[in-house]
Amino acid sequence: MLKKRLMDKTSFLFYVVISFYLIQALVALFSPISPPVWDFTIVLLLLVVVFVAHLVIGLKRTVPLFMGVGFLFHTIGLYKIIPYNEYYVGTLYGAPQLNYHYDWIVHSVGWGFLTIALVSILYPYLKQTLRNPWLIFSFLVLLVMGFGALNEIIEFMGFTLWGYGEGFMEFGEGDSSPYGGPWNNSMMDMVSNLVGAITFIGVFMLDKKYGFFRGR
Repeated sequence: MLKKRLMDKTSFLFYVVISFYLIQALVALFSPISPPVWDFTIVLLLLVVVFVAHLVIGLKRTVPLFMGVGFLFHTIGLYKIIPYNEYYVGTLYGAPQLNYHYDWIVHSVGWGFLTIALVSILYPYLKQTLRNPWLIFSFLVLLVMGFGALNEIIEFMGFTLWGYGEGFMEFGEGDSSPYGGPWNNSMMDMVSNLVGAITFIGVFMLDKKYGFFRGR
């Protein structure tokens, strides 16, 4: 069984996604415009942990695919490629072109894709225990919001330990704006998480009922 799963389509997607982020992590060691290596390390660690889970219990192809897409929203936002003015080039997170709110996209759309990856893992088990679609939907939304709150706590701990810098563990571009401070930013991140969770989990549950994205 293990040998079979090592060579299945889900594992192949894991290999592609892990390689994609590993290459970026290696480039980040030498590139001044790349995101911090620490952020890539966290992404790779999560991917490897879930890949091991796939080898044990077997997961769907949506898991590595949507994890790869979801993390991309965060990492691409940390590349220093956005001209703020004629003197400074920064990241999407603090881009004035997006009114300093790129993280709203990350916490709604990017978080939404990661949510689908998590839901794909949990849904078969929840279907057997909770059974009622509304209970499953409510449980998943609350669970995802809990993970979102934990992420905000980790960000705060990172700032407390390391202060100002780059990446999600330090206070940097996108963590405040001319129109709102860190508290406002953290709360809007949570609101964006809620919007993403309700939307993506809702679409997932509707697909399970009506088969929008499955061949008939």
